[in-house]
Amino acid sequence: MRRFALLLAFACCAAPFAGTALAAPTNLLANPGFEQSLGKHPWMPTSWDTSRTGLDWVFFGRDSLSARTGRFAVNVANVSNMIPMAVNWSQTLVVGKESWGKDLVFSVWTRSMGLEGRGYIVLQAFRDSASKMARVWNVDREEALHRLKINKIDDPAIDFGWARQYFTDHETDWVRREVRVFVPVGVNVVFVRGGLFGTGQVILDDASLTLEPARPAEVYPLRTNLIADPSFEGDGSTWEYSLPPYEGLQVVRDTTVAHSGRAALKIEGHTGLVKARTGVSQVYCNRDLAGKRVKATIWVKTDSLKTGVFIKIFAHTPKGPIGYPSPRQVAGTQDWTQIGLDLDVPPDTYALWIWFNAVTPAEGRFWFDDATFEVLGPATGKVHGYETGYGG
Repeated sequence: MRRFALLLAFACCAAPFAGTALAAPTNLLANPGFEQSLGKHPWMPTSWDTSRTGLDWVFFGRDSLSARTGRFAVNVANVSNMIPMAVNWSQTLVVGKESWGKDLVFSVWTRSMGLEGRGYIVLQAFRDSASKMARVWNVDREEALHRLKINKIDDPAIDFGWARQYFTDHETDWVRREVRVFVPVGVNVVFVRGGLFGTGQVILDDASLTLEPARPAEVYPLRTNLIADPSFEGDGSTWEYSLPPYEGLQVVRDTTVAHSGRAALKIEGHTGLVKARTGVSQVYCNRDLAGKRVKATIWVKTDSLKTGVFIKIFAHTPKGPIGYPSPRQVAGTQDWTQIGLDLDVPPDTYALWIWFNAVTPAEGRFWFDDATFEVLGPATGKVHGYETGYGG
């Protein structure tokens, strides 16, 4: 009898835990399968937006022929590389304290058709009062900035979480893709996007966004290069590109010039209306970097370049982004030259962006190769930029 009572007590205590383990996380996205239509619109689903391009060669649609499940899937297609621009489907969500200290996980099923370039999904966690109030007031973001009396130059948006997954396969069947970010205190808006950069078509269906317990922050090894594909030998999927929509601007893998290995990354483009940064970056959304000493370097080659190439590191903190530019730049015609920057990461940093870039448009061209980013140890209280000799 006593044994039976103990087993009964154990079963009663264990049942709630078993039920909790089996419960699926709530999908935070509205219309995740693109099934609900927006009024009498011929193809637009509710709750989703498309990127504004104004380009005649970019097409968005929803159809019943390519759905993975249900009746509909959405697609985006681009047939020209004349102007570099990422095009995507997106959904914006307002979040609150319930998300702070947790991980957000975004997944979506994709198909690639004739992809020449990079398809992608991305999850972004922002502290962005303008986007939040635009959703609350049901107005566009510019109107929200006006109501909040915020000038565009003083835009308060700052990303604390950013995770993108690129894919380059020319043709695929349905593939489930997933990205995850930690949500720091202060995040109030989340964006999920899926689309492509380049030509071809990407189809999306069955999206999901869930809150899950946070994974521990990764502890990076000291004096180890953390850059993925540092010599640009791969397909570029590990790099973020910053490309203003200037006709003729190109960022391409060049196998005729290299500091080491088989390739370097070449950037050139001579036309544009305003000055803007053009380059490549990798982002580290890792709260364990706070209070550490870090160092970034890259090898640069220039040809008749009428602007300067430099490194800039941005630390994203609750007080706003803090930018650290390398004090030396490479311009004109120079053989391979290494530039670098090492500094202390502020103690309240949530995300660190490592940028290798130049100000464009400008005549000439430049190449990147053999990038590094490493953690040196604890903070020392100094900022140091440098340039090494030529040739490597």
